[in-house]
Amino acid sequence: MSVIKKVAMFLFTIVVGVSNKEVQERFQHSSETISKCFKEVLKSLCLFIIEVIKPVDSQFTSTPREITMNPRYMSHFKVRRISF
Repeated sequence: MSVIKKVAMFLFTIVVGVSNKEVQERFQHSSETISKCFKEVLKSLCLFIIEVIKPVDSQFTSTPREITMNPRYMSHFKVRRISF
């Protein structure tokens, strides 16, 4: 099966939000083939994302201003001390 068809099945599943059965009917392949292709495209996409998306601060030494200035988010970043 071509890469283009695999990506088309993946996008159809994600964008339209259909089940494996609906993808089977649309592309005329078995559930095993649909699942295999979906996993293959998803794995490739994850590997691609690792190469493309890289944090500015790779050590995460500072907290962005948008988080520190918003109590809704900052509460998740506070250091909680446990007393015994």
